[in-house]
Amino acid sequence: MFSLELISERLALQEILETNYKSGLYGLRLTPQDALEIIASRNYALSAYGRIEFGSATVNKIIEAFLDSPYIQQSEYVEIIDDLIETFYYAKSEMLEVVSDDKLIELMVIFFNGKSGGSISLLRERDLDKVIRSIHNKLP
Repeated sequence: MFSLELISERLALQEILETNYKSGLYGLRLTPQDALEIIASRNYALSAYGRIEFGSATVNKIIEAFLDSPYIQQSEYVEIIDDLIETFYYAKSEMLEVVSDDKLIELMVIFFNGKSGGSISLLRERDLDKVIRSIHNKLP
């Protein structure tokens, strides 16, 4: 089992570092250490919200969706990606699987770059929570 986890982590590391090809166009780059921190953040969020996920596809989608955000600079790139990953898994769990991963990421980008003005706390505590409440209110 341990070797499978190690292989999975190495694959995730490689996949995350491959996002540098696109992110470099926006002046954003991840080091191997940055990618390991992102993997650790993802693993923590998955555990905190009782979720299981294989590979780094969701993380890569989040990274690529936010590359052109005017609110992300290299100096805070890893921290913001970590926060977005945690916010994604929080919202995914709270939305009771009603919203697809791609749609949730799309909503996050719209709010983050719009009403939230680059604020993770406004994204999570105001904008996404409004969507979550709406979902819960529509359930029987």
